[in-house]
Amino acid sequence: MNKLFYALLTAAGLVAFAPPATAHISYGDLGSLSAVGDSATMSRGRFSRFGWIAGTGDSLGDSHALASATGFFKFNLAQAANVQISVTAASAQMNPAFSVYAGLLPGHSHDYDGHDPLASYDDNLLYTASVHDRRPDDPLISHYIPAGYDNNGDVLTDPVSGYPLLVENPAWNVADPNLNGLSPAQWYAQNYQAHDGYRDTLNFTTLGGLKYEAEVGGWVPANFDVLNGPFDGFSGQFDAFGNWSMANGDGEWSRIDYISSVSSTACAGPNCIVTGSGGFANPGHFAGNDGITEALILALAAGNYTIAVDGESCNDSSLECLAPFMAANVSVRVVPIPGAAWLMLTGLAGLIGCKRRAL
Repeated sequence: MNKLFYALLTAAGLVAFAPPATAHISYGDLGSLSAVGDSATMSRGRFSRFGWIAGTGDSLGDSHALASATGFFKFNLAQAANVQISVTAASAQMNPAFSVYAGLLPGHSHDYDGHDPLASYDDNLLYTASVHDRRPDDPLISHYIPAGYDNNGDVLTDPVSGYPLLVENPAWNVADPNLNGLSPAQWYAQNYQAHDGYRDTLNFTTLGGLKYEAEVGGWVPANFDVLNGPFDGFSGQFDAFGNWSMANGDGEWSRIDYISSVSSTACAGPNCIVTGSGGFANPGHFAGNDGITEALILALAAGNYTIAVDGESCNDSSLECLAPFMAANVSVRVVPIPGAAWLMLTGLAGLIGCKRRAL
C-alpha cells in the first residue's frame, strides 16, 4: 500500500488492517536443459488454494500469495526445444494451475516496490501514470482534475483528509484531433484492456475508473475496499494471463512476457488463442482437468523462462479457502514433438500472421 495513503487512513482512524506483506520473490531454479530427455523436478511445500487464481481478475494478483512468494520457478533452454511442464499437487484441494512466461523478474523483486508501484502519486497526491506499465502512446489525460488552487498555487485539498479536491475534466468526453477524433474517454476504453500487459494507474480504466469515497474523504479507484482491499486499485502485479513486471529495492526492473497457461479457470484477455512470445507459435491457454496434475507442452526458443504456480480451487477470504500450506512438484522435461503437434503449430503460426496483418 502507498505509504502516504496508509498514513491518511491511519489519521482518519479507518485502518483496521495491516499493510500487505511484501515478501520478495524466491525463484526455484530448475537449471538448464538442452537435449531430448533432459529434465528437472523441484518440490516446495507452501502452496495455497488461491494464489494463482487471484491473478486472473482485472485487479491482478499479489505475487506474495503464490506459495508465499515461493511459487515461482525458472529454467533455461540452451537451444530451441519442445518442453513439457507439469505440476503435481500432494492434495486435490490445491487444484494446481500455472502460467509460463519468457524472461525473468529481478532478484528480490516484489509488489509495492517504489521503483514500480501499484499506484503512482505526485506531490499533490494526484494519481499519475506508471513509468513502466503504461502504454507508450498514453496521452496522459486525467478524467478528474484539481477543483482549484490556493494563493500559493497549491492544489485545493479536503481540510480533514488532505486529499485533493477533484472535478471531472471538461475535455474528457470531447473529440480530440490528437486522438484521431476520439474523446479521451473513448481512447482509454479502447486502449486499456484487462491482461493486455499494461496498467492504467492514471484513470484505472480496467477497474471502473475513480470514485469519491466519503469514508476516506477523497477519490480512489472504483474497486477500493477500506477494510479488505484492494487499496491502490491493483491487488498486485501478478497477471495469470498477460505480460507483467516488477522491480526490486535496487531499482532493477524487468517484464516477463506471457506465453501460455493451464487452468480450469477460463482464460481472459487478448492472449488466450495463440502467442509468439516463446519464439514459436503456442496455444495461449490449455484447459485444466481439476485434478492433482496439470501439464502442457510448448515449443520454446533458447532463453530463460518463468513458471508461476499455485492453486485455483477457491478465491475468497474464508477460513476454508485459507487452508494450510500444501506441497507440490514442478517438473520440466525436453520432449520430442509428436507429428500431429507440428500440424497444430503450423496452424497457430498462421493465426499469428493473420493477427499481425490485422494490427
